[in-house]
Amino acid sequence: MEAEKFLKRDEIDLLLATAKDDRERCILYMLGGVGLRVAEMCAVRVDDIDFDHSYLHIPKSNAKGGKARTVALLSPVVAVLHTYLNGKSTGWLFPSIAGDHISPRQIQYILKAIAGRAGIEGLHPHLLRHSFAVWSLEYGIDIYTLSQQLGHASILTTSIYLKSAPSHRRDAYVRSGMLS
Repeated sequence: MEAEKFLKRDEIDLLLATAKDDRERCILYMLGGVGLRVAEMCAVRVDDIDFDHSYLHIPKSNAKGGKARTVALLSPVVAVLHTYLNGKSTGWLFPSIAGDHISPRQIQYILKAIAGRAGIEGLHPHLLRHSFAVWSLEYGIDIYTLSQQLGHASILTTSIYLKSAPSHRRDAYVRSGMLS
């Protein structure tokens, strides 16, 4: 089986550099820096964000399988959220012109535009989620924690990312002291 495609760190840096505004940067961070599904991200309300503890609460009505969860927000994500929100404390994180939340299709259009400016082909929301998962493993996040962050019902679903991050296994042995 072929390993899943994922972005390299320099590619995400290029995407962030070519984002035209804080909203586009925030979208990239929420998908690639939190690992949200696109539908979950679209339905985030500002009130779901716990800035004091750096968490995002995904209510069961927005989560796949109807299973609520709380995900960690890393400090760069929190910083981008603060900049993007600019003091806003209620409402949709990404409102639409119609007054509800932005649609997954609109996110796809936005990502296509960012990718076009960056010269990166094949960018889609799930690629950013895949990339987040692989990067997490490469940085030593254990598979159980990653499974909880991604909202997978089974750790077996999360294990597909191990194929894309083989250094994760070697690094785990090095950290254990078995290999040097």
